[in-house]
Amino acid sequence: MIQMTVGDFKAKFSSVLEQVMNGEEVQILYGRLKKPVACLSKVTEKPKRKKRPLGSYESKASYWEDETFEFTPEWLFDDMNDLL
Repeated sequence: MIQMTVGDFKAKFSSVLEQVMNGEEVQILYGRLKKPVACLSKVTEKPKRKKRPLGSYESKASYWEDETFEFTPEWLFDDMNDLL
């Protein structure tokens, strides 16, 4: 792990980024006591998430949709007075 002060980091920013991209870790030190305040490391790609199963009936059930089907209030309610 490379350690450097904020001033050095600002002066050598581009070269520090190249080091980080090559796998080095850089620790940034701050103040007179040179306390560590940040650590830079290479970002790794997250693994792709697996598709979640739909449930226990996933392989046992199916559905189909008619292209001419329209969802209307008349279809849902036998009598339109039910809406009131």
